[in-house]
Amino acid sequence: MTKKFAKGFTLVELLIVIAIIAILAAVVVLIVNPLELTRRSRDSARLTDLANIQQAINISLQEGSAAGQLSPACNDNTATDVTCTDNSVAGSRAVNGTGWVKINFAGQSNVTVPVLSVDPTNNTTTGYYYRYCGNGTNWRILTNLESEKEKARESVDGGLDAAHYEVGSDLTSTWAFCTW
Repeated sequence: MTKKFAKGFTLVELLIVIAIIAILAAVVVLIVNPLELTRRSRDSARLTDLANIQQAINISLQEGSAAGQLSPACNDNTATDVTCTDNSVAGSRAVNGTGWVKINFAGQSNVTVPVLSVDPTNNTTTGYYYRYCGNGTNWRILTNLESEKEKARESVDGGLDAAHYEVGSDLTSTWAFCTW
């Protein structure tokens, strides 16, 4: 008599392998946390945008103030008591001083800003957008950070607003017109 041996896996073996794969996949998703990674990615874009805008403003202030190219508050106003605010949702992306950042980058030779950056979410309902404030002498840009890792930066950025990330020329003065 000859015995026949069936080759293959039993149903129980297949179910055990599928269960192990499902458990490993669940553990990986919990460890990696794709939502937090997405939040970190958007925060990285926010931090880069604000650093680039800050660098462009600083270069413009060094180069342009003597040439009369910019006013840190509103481009058409030179009074020091003028207050000017705008945000990346309501304002345009123009770089000629009429965009949401009220500084004229268009006439600068050492600054290349094709358009003003906007927040990756850019929505006032969710609270993720950029806000510009200027008073004729100083300026400030604020935003919200959303990832748990980056949120701590809001309270250690040197500004008075511990609930928002700030960059600017004067982060220690209280500006009543520059509220979120």
